[in-house]
Amino acid sequence: MIRKNPRQDHHENSERWLISYADFITLLFAFFVVMYATSTNNIEKQKEFESSVRDNLHLAQKTNPSESGSASTISESLHELNHPIDNFPNNGSPREIKDYLQRKIDNSSDKLIKNSLTSLKHEWFGVRMSLASSSFFTPGSYKLKMSSLKLIDEIVKNLEKSKHKIIIEGHTDNIPIINSMIESNWELSSLRATTVVRYLLKYHHMDPTQLTAAAYADTRPLVPNDSEENRSKNRRIDFLVISDEKINKQGF
Repeated sequence: MIRKNPRQDHHENSERWLISYADFITLLFAFFVVMYATSTNNIEKQKEFESSVRDNLHLAQKTNPSESGSASTISESLHELNHPIDNFPNNGSPREIKDYLQRKIDNSSDKLIKNSLTSLKHEWFGVRMSLASSSFFTPGSYKLKMSSLKLIDEIVKNLEKSKHKIIIEGHTDNIPIINSMIESNWELSSLRATTVVRYLLKYHHMDPTQLTAAAYADTRPLVPNDSEENRSKNRRIDFLVISDEKINKQGF
């Protein structure tokens, strides 16, 4: 009996190349689908992404609606984050203003502000820069020390581009003042605040409508007045930059 060789029944399939071709076409189709999907702008998704980035990086919102959803806004914001501009952030949030002032102070070669600054913080309505009263006045006096003029000039240099209202606050400790010219800490804190304002008006020609003087005596201490160290912290001059537009227009 003669057996047939199985190879003799096997025929070469001339259309096997169609399998590879079909795979290639499928991959090519998938590639173009992905390319189309990624090239289609989804404005709402971009807005959500941009808002998320701004919230996390504490960036100001763009006020021009046509700029929302633009891919360039993210790159511009990141560029500004890595290369901070030297202009006062008038449209910025309190945190941005605080960060701007902190950079200016840190990068300053003059140590006047650094040595006088007791705190720099942002609040919901603006930024508060607290400086020791001893840097401005001798104890019990409201006349500016000559050495304080350069300090005020340095502060103004950082605030001169601001379009916001600036409140100069006078604060004291709780020790009653014994002075024939000044009857209480209320008068002392008021005179100190107005003295700084007068200097800003006379020598820096600041807009009078931009400035306000406020006196709080010992009613708003930073720390309890239970030691000389704490009392020295409470004796201060605060520069309060108001960034909230409603307060800027209507006042406190």
